[in-house]
Amino acid sequence: MKIPSLALILITGCLLLPLRAQTTPDAAPPDNSAGVQTLPAPPRNIMPLSLNHKPNPTNPPAELAAPIDKFFKGLESGDYANSYETFLAGTRLGAQKEKMSVFISKTQEAFGLYGKLNDYEIFDNYSVGSNVLVLTYLSRHDVQPLRWRFIFYRPDKTWGLINMGFDDVLLDMLD
Repeated sequence: MKIPSLALILITGCLLLPLRAQTTPDAAPPDNSAGVQTLPAPPRNIMPLSLNHKPNPTNPPAELAAPIDKFFKGLESGDYANSYETFLAGTRLGAQKEKMSVFISKTQEAFGLYGKLNDYEIFDNYSVGSNVLVLTYLSRHDVQPLRWRFIFYRPDKTWGLINMGFDDVLLDMLD
């Protein structure tokens, strides 16, 4: 059976157009001259975990492990504000007092939901290039664990914290 070339072109176009639409995230925004309201982009999740990455639970360098241990020990004792202030001192995050306040209140809220911090452990340690280090810890609580992500950057010889966060989303860590 011979398919007319016009039909073949239409079928091919129908199959490729949806793929092209999905692979062009930087497409120009729609024309808003008619007063149509567009929705804002969804918030970006800084905590994704690669599906093909096997965790490497090795301890980070001592100059990073010590401040992280001190941070978690402070959270264990319930001294949230001082833990964050000490850990974030000298970082851009520490200079953003409003952001630090949100970290503290979210931590209090999470510990209220899941229970006090009982202990913590390294879950993953991997590099992105030679000057970015991503550390993922799990903190154990009465109800369920929390996942903590610390991202360090080394612009010269010293590591500096450039981002951190925690969440209770553990499904993407399970195989």
